Amino acid sequence: MYRNHGIIKIVNNAACNMFGYTREEFIGSNVSMICGGGHAERHAAYMERYLQTGIRHIIGMKRQVKARRKDGSEFDMELGVQEVILSEGKRAFCGFIRDLTAQKSDKQKLRKQQQLIHGNFFGAADDDEKQG
Repeated sequence: MYRNHGIIKIVNNAACNMFGYTREEFIGSNVSMICGGGHAERHAAYMERYLQTGIRHIIGMKRQVKARRKDGSEFDMELGVQEVILSEGKRAFCGFIRDLTAQKSDKQKLRKQQQLIHGNFFGAADDDEKQG
């Protein structure tokens, strides 16, 4: 969970493991440190635009984005962000994330298997025509 200016206030162990940061490194840091795909520099502008206009581009929706680990490597993740109004009336944002690395790997394996099956099927059909 982070506040308007992107400062992380709460983080769970799963996020620490996923990104390679300790809880102490996360708390008090800006959420832009885990933004990949060139979005880190633009995160503050995205938040400012939402706070001024109320137009949602990611808040309240799920989307696939690039994320950045502590070691600098990037990976695909599903991100959902919800706005929370705290008891004192202040806004906070809660991010829900899911690493898509394994899912992408599985899809690539399935595509390769389908290509092999497709190639074997049509290769066998060509052999049958040559013999017939």
